[in-house]
Amino acid sequence: MLIADGFTDEAVQRCVIEAVRVGRLWLHLRDHEASDEAFAWSARALMEEVRAVRPKTAVSVNTHIGVAGALGLGLHVGARGPSVAEARRGQPEALLSYSAHTVDEARAAAQQGACAVLFSPIFPTTSKPNHVGVGLDALAACCRAVPNTPVYALGGITPDRVADCLDAGAYGVAALSGILHAPDPAAATARYLAELQP
Repeated sequence: MLIADGFTDEAVQRCVIEAVRVGRLWLHLRDHEASDEAFAWSARALMEEVRAVRPKTAVSVNTHIGVAGALGLGLHVGARGPSVAEARRGQPEALLSYSAHTVDEARAAAQQGACAVLFSPIFPTTSKPNHVGVGLDALAACCRAVPNTPVYALGGITPDRVADCLDAGAYGVAALSGILHAPDPAAATARYLAELQP
């Protein structure tokens, strides 16, 4: 999964398209600073490009349930926006993921209908400078707690750490700076995808 944080920015959109050209990804469109109008307009514009490059790309939007419904996209919720139960009522068939930071949060989200859980931060990350990361043992505990819900490891995930996350039981990984801040986003994407191959 690529978390396209700040996707309303044109530079981020260029990175996203470079990544999508490399292979099949799950895109997560996130921008906590954007206005509702900018979020909706940018999501629609970016989706036209994404679908032109790779039509079957899975895409979810962060908390904006109206945008998800209007564009036929998945939805991601967490501490912000609607609860899992509210999102599920509004989008009964949508791909719905949840950001969990504890095993209890992951378990509750799965029970309320989340299709996937993003568990974080696994390792230290620049986006949470005062957090040391919960570690691989906590990731493994989360995966055991929700055995029927895919768990994606998030936070400080480099390509070299992908195998350890999969060994801990993660279904996949989510990357942000590892791709968006890489000197060559396409090459970085290729490295992640290579590590995810069985």
